[in-house]
Amino acid sequence: MNQYLKPNIGKLQATIKHIVVLMLENRSFDNLLGWLYADATPPYGQQYEGLSYDLWNPLENWDADGVPFIEKVGIEKNGQPKKRRGKPVPNPVDYTLPNPDPGEGYVDTGHQLYSKYQVPTQYPPPATNMGFVQNYQNSMLYGYYGFGSEPTNARYIMKCYTPAQVPVLSKLARSFAVCDHYHCSVPSQTLPNRDFVHTATSNGNLNNHANYQNNARTIFNQIQDEIDAGRKDLSWGVFGDNGFSSAKDEHGKFGTDHFSLTRLIMTQLQGKYDENFGTLSDFNKRCESGNLPSYSFLEPNYGGPGQNDQHPPSDIRMGDKLIADIYNMVKSSPAFEQTLFIITYDEHGGTYDHVPPPTTSKNPDPGNKPGQFGFLFNRFGVRVPCVVVNPYIKKGLIARPAGYTPFDHASIIKTVQNCFNLKGYLTERDKAAPDFSCLLTLDAPRQDDIPMVKPLRIENKKAEPHVNELHRLIGKILEGLTGTPVPDDEDDLLVYIHVKFKQHLGGGEKGGA
Repeated sequence: MNQYLKPNIGKLQATIKHIVVLMLENRSFDNLLGWLYADATPPYGQQYEGLSYDLWNPLENWDADGVPFIEKVGIEKNGQPKKRRGKPVPNPVDYTLPNPDPGEGYVDTGHQLYSKYQVPTQYPPPATNMGFVQNYQNSMLYGYYGFGSEPTNARYIMKCYTPAQVPVLSKLARSFAVCDHYHCSVPSQTLPNRDFVHTATSNGNLNNHANYQNNARTIFNQIQDEIDAGRKDLSWGVFGDNGFSSAKDEHGKFGTDHFSLTRLIMTQLQGKYDENFGTLSDFNKRCESGNLPSYSFLEPNYGGPGQNDQHPPSDIRMGDKLIADIYNMVKSSPAFEQTLFIITYDEHGGTYDHVPPPTTSKNPDPGNKPGQFGFLFNRFGVRVPCVVVNPYIKKGLIARPAGYTPFDHASIIKTVQNCFNLKGYLTERDKAAPDFSCLLTLDAPRQDDIPMVKPLRIENKKAEPHVNELHRLIGKILEGLTGTPVPDDEDDLLVYIHVKFKQHLGGGEKGGA
């Protein structure tokens, strides 16, 4: 079976009326899906770019006499049985790995991919992906480029989850399409990559702290422009349950108001469009009625006891359950056959992946203007999971686009544009991106083999609240918008986020015009 699939825009337009995207946080492809076919043969003679036990990373070490040597740290399954001198040693499954959170910015990612903190911009050498373990140790011990934390075993970055540990994502990957050549858009962290999924540019920014907000035109604005010009068949909505509900407001009550990171970082979505933002309950009602927006973007819960974004070191079972919940909403909808459901992640978050990112990406700027650090946007970021669900997709498809350009976040924009016949493009990146129309390979929708999914039981029903770099970043953005300083005490940060977002951007909760 040919895995390098050609676009089929006619099929996309004839078949799909609704596109739903769920974007989670900070996991590489190998971290969650690397072992997907370790114990099975991919169907139809397809190849799968997964993990094997010959993969390793070096780590600077010293023997008992203080002599330095390079240790080869091999890849392993999370919870893999181990022996030392012939006797079993404890190696339990840990659903919070990696803990602490690895470095994930541009400089750290360069070290992970090239084993160098300074990477040439014009002609970078071939990436080897051999710096993940050493970078993790450096970040924990010194915190120069990561934010630092208490040291743990740097070798844990080579532990990747098995299908049994992420059963929902794995079941959907085997039952519909998994894109094993899908990369995040830039070799860096959350905000620039979320910028790309909404605007196909980060305005030259490579790190979260370069410029917190993006003033570029979004795919939502592109849809809205067509609506304002008279099209009646289009709509859009952003949905999520992000109340930071561990936080008490000024009246001592737990927060339940809708928080949207998308709205916070995209300035062209502020000041209006309140009716286009809603909760997952709103989204579920739209699923039940079959009246889904043309394009729905879903956000996980980024913080508080209900955190389910899978951002390290949060419990990944919470996010796998979220995927199950959204899938069941979509699958039960009268519009299921007409809905393309895309599950992906914004960036790799410092977690291990063995595939070097391609150097075929287009600079969003038509003049090839350099961005932060002189970066020319001429190479993609690390692979991240991408699973696409629709009954017109062949079961067990391992999908790669034809040509030299892989799927990336701009492919979502391109799919929306092509599906709904939108005019023009946002930047040079989405103009060049392949879309997902090539995945719709069946002449008729599947009926009898649409799977049921069952997430793992979670003993502690709600995740333990913890503060990570994203929370600090959100606080800084709100400080700039409201003029109220972020509290020094991290225990008060989630309260601050809840209260200040509600005051500044806590508009309506309808979810889709």
